[in-house]
Amino acid sequence: MAAAGLIAGCAGRSNLPEPSPVVTGHVSYRERVALPADAEVRVVLLDVSRQDAAATPVADTTLRPEGRQVPLPFTLRYDPKRIDPRHDYAIRATITGGGQLAFTTTAVVKVITRDHPTMVDLLLSPVAAAGSGSPAALAGAWRLEDLAGAGVIDDALATLEFREPGRVSGRGSCNQFSGPVTVTGPGISFGPLVSTMMACAEAVMNQETRYLKALQDAERFALEGPYLLIYAKGVEKPLRFTRETK
Repeated sequence: MAAAGLIAGCAGRSNLPEPSPVVTGHVSYRERVALPADAEVRVVLLDVSRQDAAATPVADTTLRPEGRQVPLPFTLRYDPKRIDPRHDYAIRATITGGGQLAFTTTAVVKVITRDHPTMVDLLLSPVAAAGSGSPAALAGAWRLEDLAGAGVIDDALATLEFREPGRVSGRGSCNQFSGPVTVTGPGISFGPLVSTMMACAEAVMNQETRYLKALQDAERFALEGPYLLIYAKGVEKPLRFTRETK
């Protein structure tokens, strides 16, 4: 009887490996443009925890629509051993056609840890129609996340807003500022910038001074996934922004 019970117990067990955890959802865009026949959709899981470094890829998958159109479902499998519950993770998606980037996510969509979902719908923005050399790609408000490799003070919000053609405004960390902006291809220049004259804590004022100087020394910009990067003369690392969603 004991042997029979052992055999029955073994028979009830599965030797199949546990399925990998997944992030699922859909990729879409608002534009009424059909995907080309050779379109590829790439979805990447990134570790976005470090403010002073580029996001680290954790997993990725590539889809070939083969005539299907958006919204396109995706399933991204990842190794749970590569997930640290103390870290932040985000999903990025891109669509290419003819070897050229056509659409990309512009918002940070966090997943998995810290009660973030594992099912998300990703709305992509066009790159070909409003690419990294177009003022239209910059429209809206951006929050400074990293000041040329120096990070930012948590409670000293610094922003950059493109609300009307040829003009920029924002918060320096303490004071509000505004002025002209010129965008030519990937080139960008600000100023002269004028700001209010409030006084804040010394560390906040120091950050504001460095931030406004970097803007007035800006030479070029790039859009990489959800990030706006602005490169300033004489500064090795760029200013990194994420789009404000409020």
